[in-house]
Amino acid sequence: MTSQIWAQDNMNYEDQKETFKLAKKTVAYPDYLTAARLYTFVYAANPNTQIAQIAIKKADSLKAIFRKDKINSLIGNWQWIYKEANWAIRDDGVVAKMITITTDEILFYELYRDSKKWDLVKTEKIDFSENPDSYSFTEFLYSNKEVWEYTINKDSGELTAFYIGEKIEDKDTQLVCGNPMLYYFKLQ
Repeated sequence: MTSQIWAQDNMNYEDQKETFKLAKKTVAYPDYLTAARLYTFVYAANPNTQIAQIAIKKADSLKAIFRKDKINSLIGNWQWIYKEANWAIRDDGVVAKMITITTDEILFYELYRDSKKWDLVKTEKIDFSENPDSYSFTEFLYSNKEVWEYTINKDSGELTAFYIGEKIEDKDTQLVCGNPMLYYFKLQ
C-alpha cells in the first residue's frame, strides 16, 4: 500500500511538472487566461510542492494582467436596458437604472418617476472572486457574497451582468438555470 501511494504522489509531481511546462509555453503565445488556468491546476494538484508554490505566484501575476484589462474595458457609465415583457408594469417607481464603473468600484443609480437626478442606491468595491474553478478569473464578488460576471458583446457593445451564484465559506455556488441577467448600453 505504501509503494502505491508513493507512486501516485510521484505521478502527480510528474504531471505537475508537465502541466507547469505547458503553462510556461502557453504564456509565450500569449494566452494568459489558459496559462493561469494551467498554473492554478498545477497548484490544485498538490499545493505542498515547490513547483505548486511557483505556479500559484505565476497564476496570480497573470490574473492581475487580464483583470486590469477587464476593468479598463468596463470603465464608464452604463444605462440599464429593460428587457422584460412590455406588459410588466413596475410598481417601485423606478424609470431607469445606471451603473458607473471605475477602476475601484461599481456605483448603482436609479432614476425615479418625477425625479430630476439619479439616486445612488449602492456602491460595490471591485473585488474579484478567487474561485479556483473559475472559467475566467474575472468574476466580481459583491459585499453580500454574490458572484457576478460582466461581459461586453464585441458586436453590439452591450454589457451583460450575469449572476453566477454566491460565495459560501470557501466555496462558490453556481446557479445553472434561470440566472438573472442585466443588460446595459454605454453612455457617451
